[in-house]
Amino acid sequence: MSSAVDLGNIMTVWAAKTASVRGLVLIGSRERAITDTLELADPYSDWDFQIITSNPGMFREHSWTRDLPGLKVRAYAARTAQIGGVPKVNVVFEGAESDMVIIPATAARLLKAAVALGLHRREGRLRRRAQDLAEVVRPGWRFLKGGKVWDPLFRRITRDLPDPRLGDQDACRLAEGFVCDYIWCLRKLARGELRTTQRTLFQEVAEVNLKLLHELKRRRGEKTFTKARRIERTSYPAELESISVVATHEKEALSTALEKSAATCRELMRSLVGDSWQWPTTD
Repeated sequence: MSSAVDLGNIMTVWAAKTASVRGLVLIGSRERAITDTLELADPYSDWDFQIITSNPGMFREHSWTRDLPGLKVRAYAARTAQIGGVPKVNVVFEGAESDMVIIPATAARLLKAAVALGLHRREGRLRRRAQDLAEVVRPGWRFLKGGKVWDPLFRRITRDLPDPRLGDQDACRLAEGFVCDYIWCLRKLARGELRTTQRTLFQEVAEVNLKLLHELKRRRGEKTFTKARRIERTSYPAELESISVVATHEKEALSTALEKSAATCRELMRSLVGDSWQWPTTD
């Protein structure tokens, strides 16, 4: 579904009239000041916003969208952002789609004060929170409201903090979790619980390999995106084949896919950490 309306302009007008909105930021592909065709917006790109608000509860349901002229809501989901753990909403309008991360104004003010004191440089929860925000906005942002107040915060954290990376120990922890899920799947296959095995294979096992491949490509200095985005355009055919999971809910197909995923995990770990991690005996 492609975007046929200028949601940025509509949201700007709405924010200007809504006192509880203390900041509105356009991020994502529609605000990236780059020429790399892998990251430029296309007709299928959605609109990504961050909303700093003193009334985050208003976004739990869609009644606020009635103040957006000319837009009809087709679907509305209040969720939690994968990065940062803050509230977010996904909205499908007629003619546009949007992801909106909701940042409570109190939390934003506390973060701004802590960063002004340089506390974001210390290891800990505050640094991780600031780093999560920096990672999301670094490719480009534009304040549609509240820029004088909040833009200095964005500039400071993107300047001071690198994007999160997987260290060798982090990779090893992921691999250990993979082994646990692998053994769990073997037991469920033996019991004949095929659909729960299929669910774990796609939801947990495949995710580990995607994260490991993402980190490996970053260490090689190659283009890569989180959550497997654009992976078909940034990976070699052999890489795509290695992390692909194809399995119906039949025991033989699931077993084959599980063993293939295990082999991929072992190979990725060899490339990442060499012999410092070994696949354990799983008998």
